[in-house]
Amino acid sequence: SFRFRRGEVTLYAGSNGGGKSLVTGQIALGLIQQGQRVCIQSFEMKPKRTVYRMLRQFSGVNLDVPRMDRARYVGSVLDRFHGFAGNRLWLYDQQGTVTSNQVIAVTRFSALELGVGHVFIDSLMKCVPGEDDYNAQKAFVDEITAVARDHNIHVHLIHHIRKLQSEELQPNKLDIKGTGAITDQVDNVFLVWRNKKKEHDLHTK
Repeated sequence: SFRFRRGEVTLYAGSNGGGKSLVTGQIALGLIQQGQRVCIQSFEMKPKRTVYRMLRQFSGVNLDVPRMDRARYVGSVLDRFHGFAGNRLWLYDQQGTVTSNQVIAVTRFSALELGVGHVFIDSLMKCVPGEDDYNAQKAFVDEITAVARDHNIHVHLIHHIRKLQSEELQPNKLDIKGTGAITDQVDNVFLVWRNKKKEHDLHTK
């Protein structure tokens, strides 16, 4: 069990394709089910794609499977999802690099105007120009923690790890990209690792 307390920031770090967005998408669905309002700021994925992936998680069905009544079926799932999420799911439509001030402003707006209690930011590197700009990374994370505390919300921040020698290696806290001040300032750190060797072995048996 894990409690996402108000006024805190949780960092999710992992490699490309490691499942960070899938994990946080599932967490967002769980929070919505509990009556929480959620805002997702994804700068690496269009809102349409984000909703599509969440639909698959929500329904437990592969919507890509060919079927005669696919359009009608997807429409049915959308109707159910709309009833489930209602006005508790908000998405910020912006792809590519943004300024840290934009992200902070949207986060504040979500808390003050929309009554959002959980904000997901995907990802840190899209908010700060330059992977080696450690001062900017520290300043952004410091500001995000202040916003979470001041507005009594929980911020979920997605980040990347350095490229390891092999995808089979399980990362640790020291493999997280950027300055160590990132993990020092947040309240919780989750390392998301996909065991691709185990997946491969299961599929070849």
